[in-house]
Order: sequence, then structure tokens, then C-alpha cells
Amino acid sequence: MNPAMLPGAGERGRYNPSILTRIVFLVAATLLLALGAMMLVAFRGPPPHARPMMLVEATGLLRGGTQPPGSWQISRYQSDRAPAPDAGQESNRAGAERIAGLLGVPANAVALIQERPPIGMPRPGPEIGPRPDMGMEFDPGRMMLRGSFALAVREDGRNWSVLLGRQGPNWRWYAITLSLMAGIFILLLLPAYWVARRITQPIRLLAEGAARERPERAEPLPIGGPPEVRAMGIAYNHMRARIADYVSERTAMLVAIAHDLRTPMTRLSFRLEQLPDGPRAKAQADVQEMRAMVTDLLDFMREGTEGRQRARIDLSAIVETLADDLADMGHDVVVTASQRAVIEGDALALRRCIGNMVENAVRYGGSARVSLRVEGSRAIVDVVDSGPGVPPEILDRLCEPFYRGEASRNRETGGVGLGLSIARTIAEGHEGSIGFANRAEGGLRATVILPLDR
Repeated sequence: MNPAMLPGAGERGRYNPSILTRIVFLVAATLLLALGAMMLVAFRGPPPHARPMMLVEATGLLRGGTQPPGSWQISRYQSDRAPAPDAGQESNRAGAERIAGLLGVPANAVALIQERPPIGMPRPGPEIGPRPDMGMEFDPGRMMLRGSFALAVREDGRNWSVLLGRQGPNWRWYAITLSLMAGIFILLLLPAYWVARRITQPIRLLAEGAARERPERAEPLPIGGPPEVRAMGIAYNHMRARIADYVSERTAMLVAIAHDLRTPMTRLSFRLEQLPDGPRAKAQADVQEMRAMVTDLLDFMREGTEGRQRARIDLSAIVETLADDLADMGHDVVVTASQRAVIEGDALALRRCIGNMVENAVRYGGSARVSLRVEGSRAIVDVVDSGPGVPPEILDRLCEPFYRGEASRNRETGGVGLGLSIARTIAEGHEGSIGFANRAEGGLRATVILPLDR
């Protein structure tokens, strides 16, 4: 089969993703865009900050206390003057007076600089607090500082101890938000993958069925999936059934013709007995050749259609017995390596499959070296010869029916061209394969690969 015709094959060097990948990618891209828009709105807007600092906590920092929990950034320095407001800042005298009360110092010994709130926004800090008219007790220490501030207290009548505070971002909020978005992405992507898998699975089964060497022998595809995929599966099953009927009709016709030819050949053999010895021998050789051709043709046509009894067999026993029989007949056949390989199959058919390849090696290469090894879940039989090999351009044609690598049509130097075709049919009937390769040191290597019985 041409690799360019295999499912999923595209232009060389060009990435061609499957339908499943395309659907999942589309859903993922859509989710990412939606979540990106949500993140843009969430993070471009005013993010929530860490917990504000209470006035009592800021007072404790002035007294040398520890930093309150949160993401506040605190720094200290000494100055001979009180800090002055910068652009966007303002003095908060009310807050300074309350801190002075908490510290027990005069009000002019405390300075509080805070960010100026945006226009139209209520002023944060001490001005906003519990109202006595609402039945709530007023506690100056619970007033809050937000954003950034500078708090200074005059300690010795001249020097100021300045405390700078900047409210950092609420990293916990960011972590929770990003985790939720990632969780939403995964939760939505998993059902999307499941749906895409259900859609593309019938298409994958269709591709696997069409890629088989003999699709007419395969079981009908199960019908499922969306209506378009179901229609495609029904059409494929109908096509497979028509191909099977066509092959069956042609096979039956060829088998009938080949079988019917035996009767006139038998009559012709009796009539040849009346000829003189010289012409009779040549004519009988021709009839014998015709009979062998008909036998090969019948074997080839029946091999793929007749059901055979299968059982667990040891392939090494078949290989070793076959090599011994051919060696007893005077052929140069040796088993160089053999491992126990149990497979499920028909012993007679497998003996013929391997025998055809060994005989082909002996006929064209003069000798055959056979080895059997096990790799993973496969049994591999290698048949190598010491002949001239074959041109690389015809390696893929060696198993074609009636094709012969040897140019002449003489049966003394080659058969009808069905031996390797029969071997391939037997191997494929056992869910195996056959391959050929020229050896670097000369000769041809024929390989039979069969699945082990687990």
C-alpha cells in the first residue's frame, strides 16, 4: 500500500492534525479566550487589596511592635522634620489626633499623611466609622488605614520617627481566582474531549477498516456517532459487502474453471499413451506442467476462502520438521536458531507458508538458513539465502499473484508465481505479515511475522 494513501498522511513536512485534535483545540481556544476576557476584566480593574491596618496596629508599630499579618510593606527612618504630603496625598489631622490620643502625646506631635481618595469617593480612614446614633460604640483604635500612608511622631521635641506603610496586593485573591479559572478550564475541557472522542471514534474505526489489506474479510463496522458519521459507516459496510460478493463470485468462477480443466487433461494423458516414446514424453511433461499450474491456482484461490481448524501449535516444531524434511531431500536447508513460539493457527497452512518461502530461497539462492525468534508478542521467522538478491524496485511485487522475479517463464527455474502469494495469504489469515529485504552481505531475507498466542 502506498504510504501516501494511508489515513492521516499529508504533505511531507506539513502538520495535519486529526479531527479529534482540531475539535479539542477549538474548544480549548474558545475557553482560553473566554477566560482571558474574564481575567482582563478582573485584573485590569481595581484589585482587592490586603486587609487594611487598624490605627491601633499602626500605633503599635510606632512603639516598636511587630508587623501585623498581611502584605503590608513597612519601612522606618528618622528625620528632623515631619513628612509633607506629595502629589496625590493629603494630611489627615483627625486621624493624627486619634493616634496621638492612643499614644498619649500632644496632637501636634503626630502627623499622618494618606492618599487622597478619588473625586466623588467617600474619604476612607477615621472619618468613616461606627456612628453613635446607630447604637454602636465608637472605638478610635479600630479605624483603618488603606493604600499607603506616612505616620510620624516627634519623640524628643526635635526628631521625628517616621513610619512608611504601603498596602500590597492580595496574593491570596489572585491565587484563588487563577485556581478557579484553571479548574473551570479543565472541567470544561474534559467533557469536550469526551464528546470529541465519541465523534471521531467511528471515523477512526472506518480508517482502520479501510487500511486493511483485505477489507472484504473484515467484520462490518459498528454503526454509531452523529448522523453524518453513521451514514458514512453504513456506506462503508455496504461497499465492503459488495466487494466481498464480487471477490466471492470471481473466486468461485476461477475455482470452477481450474477444477473443470482437470478432466480434459486427464483424458489427454490417456490419449498420449498411444504416441511414440519421444513425442509422448514431451507431451506428458507439458500436461504435467499444466496440471501443476491448475493445482497451484486452486490452492491459491481456496487458501483465502476455506475455513481451517485452528489450534495452539509450537511454531518451532513446524520450522525444524520442515527443515529436516527438505534436508533429507537433498536441499541445503539449516535451522540456525529456534525459540519456542506458541501461536494459534492451522499447522498445515503455516507449514505451507514457511515451506514456500524456504523453497523459494533454495530455488533462487541455492540454500536457505532459517531462524525463529520471539520479540515481544510476535514470532519472527527469517529465511535468508546466499543468492544474488532482487532489484529493490521489485521487492514490493514479490507477493503479487503470477509475478515472478525470474524473467523466464520456465517452470524449471521458477513456478507459476503463486507460491509467495499463497504464503502471504496464509500469513495475513493468521493476522501476520511477510516482508523482504536484500542483505548487505548478499542474498535475500524473507521474514514472516506472526502474533503469539497469549
